[in-house]
Order: sequence, then C-alpha cells, then structure tokens
Amino acid sequence: MQEEMQNKKNVMLLVPLLDQGGLERICAMTANLLKEKCSLILVVFSTKNMLYDVSAVEMYDLNLGSRRGVFGKIRNVFRRISAVKKIKRQHKIQVTYSFGPSANLVNVLSRVKDKIWVGIRGYGALEDKRAMKLLCRRADKVICCAKVMVDDIGRLFSTSKAECLYNPCDTEKIRDLCKADIEERHKSFFEGAGSIIASMSRADDVKGFWHQIKAYAVIRKELPDTKLMIIGDGDFSEYEALAEKLGVRDGVLFTGLQKNPFAYLHRASLYVMTSHTEGFPNSLIEAMAVGLPPLSVNCKSGPAEILLEDYRSAADQHKIYHGEYGVLLPVMNPEKNLDAAVVEEEEIILAKEALGLLQRKDELSRMGEAAKKRSEDFSTDSYVEGLMQKIRQV
Repeated sequence: MQEEMQNKKNVMLLVPLLDQGGLERICAMTANLLKEKCSLILVVFSTKNMLYDVSAVEMYDLNLGSRRGVFGKIRNVFRRISAVKKIKRQHKIQVTYSFGPSANLVNVLSRVKDKIWVGIRGYGALEDKRAMKLLCRRADKVICCAKVMVDDIGRLFSTSKAECLYNPCDTEKIRDLCKADIEERHKSFFEGAGSIIASMSRADDVKGFWHQIKAYAVIRKELPDTKLMIIGDGDFSEYEALAEKLGVRDGVLFTGLQKNPFAYLHRASLYVMTSHTEGFPNSLIEAMAVGLPPLSVNCKSGPAEILLEDYRSAADQHKIYHGEYGVLLPVMNPEKNLDAAVVEEEEIILAKEALGLLQRKDELSRMGEAAKKRSEDFSTDSYVEGLMQKIRQV
C-alpha cells in the first residue's frame, strides 16, 4: 500500500469554469474518478456559477474569470500563467491536463517540468489554426474525444501527438436511474401501445430538430400510434408550431430539462440524433446504455465510431450504413427550414429507416441489446483505465 502511494503521479486538471457545459462536466467527472488514483489537484480560473460537485477534490480557485477589453484579456492570460506555474512548482506536478481553449493556452505557456496534455473536444477548436499550431507544437499530447478528430489533426497540422480518449459514460448509474418514476404530468403521454421515438438535447439549431419533426410526420402516416419525445432545455416553441402545422402536435412531447432523463428514455422504443456537428455525442451513448436502438446522422464527429466497428468504412456522409450497433444516416441540410410543406429527401430516408425498425420488433430488440453492450466500451471504467495507462507512462 505504501509503495502504491509513493508511485502515485502528481496530476493537475486545469479548466476555466465548472458551470454547465460538456467539457466542464467531463473535467469534473475526471477529477472525481482520479482522486484516489493520483495525487490530484483541480485548478479553476473561476468558481463563479459552479454547478458540478468536486467537493472531494483538492481545488484551487484562481479567481481570474473573464475580463473585458483586449488589454484586460491579455493581462488576465499572463496572470493565469503566473498563478498556474506557481501551483505546478508547489505540487511538483508531473502531468497537467487542460480542458477547453483558454485553459489549453495557459497550459502550454506555463510549462515547468510537467508533461502538457491539451484536450480538444469539438471541431470548432480546429478552425483556429494559429491556436492549434501552437498547441501541437508545445503540448506533449493532444487528447481528442474521437478517432476521426485524431486523423484530421494529424493531417491538418502535421503532428503525431494527437491521441483518442473517449468521454466517459456512467452506464451503471444510468441503468439505476432508469428505474425511477417520471413526472406525473407526463404519464398520460406514455399510455397506449404505440412506439415512442426519443431524442435528447438542448434547443439549438445545430441539433436539427425540425428534421425529426418532419420525419415523424411521415412516420405517423403509416404508424398512427407512434409518438415523438424530445428531452432538453430551451425554447422549443417554433418546433411546437411546426408540429402543429404538420398536424402531429398531439403526438409530440417536449419534456423540458429533466434531472433524470433516463427514466424517460427507458420508456422509449428508438433513439434518433440529427445533429449537424458534434464534438462527441454523449447523449447517443447514454441512450444506448439505456438499451435504445440508435439512428444517427453521419456527422462529425463520433457517430460513425460509435455505431460501426470500422468508422473509416463510412467515409461517404451521404450514404446509409447499417452498422453493428445502429443505423448511420446521410447528413442533413444545416439550414433550418420550418416550412411544413417542404420535406427533404434525407428526412424521408430517416422516416423509412425508423419505420423499418419499428415494424420489425425482433430486429429492434436485437439492435437494442447490441447498443447496450456497445455502450460499455465508453464506460467510466474504460475511461479511467485508458487515462491511467497514459499517466503511468510519464
């Protein structure tokens, strides 16, 4: 036991904030998962509006949140660098793993004797070519949440430093949460024998919800008892209006933000994702962990890697691929179209593929089991083991 304690690596996690957000959630989860396995500290630029629970982790709040004006921002970067360097020296940090563009910048500019790992969790980061060149030049590892992102970074920035580490999904906890009850006001929606198609995300144009509603209207013509459920926060009023124009409003439930969305997903039959872009679609894996068969557009990045054994075999984003763990659909028009009279070819394709599964219960069941098993490849245990393998090599 004493030898194990002596061999623990000194690790710093660096993140701008711990308010709501994908990378913030992953950082907080990483901190809680690694706290017993490393001599770990968490450094946050500001704890303002902190949402995630890291009370069991040693944390430093730099109290250096965002500043206004060019001069204020530049001065803030230098102050952050100075503060982080001081903490690195104090704790003899061996690995510093940063989350998000601003934290990545501070990380690569505050090297002491530590190994610098920067996290890239979305394609937006690749668009800032100057920043990416700096990161690829000065970091020891560029950790991405998708293999296709590793390929693209290697090709675009001529580096071999990019590595993949999938985001963690607490599959065990999700399955426990499935057993919980749902809100009383929503129970009537689940009455009846019809199938329920589910989707889960915030109200954002990038999620392409109008495609789902139009496809659902096509499905309803053949399977009138089918329903559509969209779980997520935000203003869905324009989608409610679209459903009304299409004559299917009575079959669509917008649940709003749910603390336990898995109790709702557990009552569905099929999961659909129509995003135009993703960093890595955690919600898709979460739905699979519940046991839902998935249909997803072949957007970058993640769906092809999740639903197929060989993601490179799905290079043509305009084809249909029936993968080992779900169906990969052609990418859809990113331009929002709320005209109920316009139904695009890709929306019809989505409807046909969904109908094909809903009408073949044996195939629906088989794919649900395959999806559930596949979700374990993205479990917290897999994530911790992958990250610890990298840490042990330092």
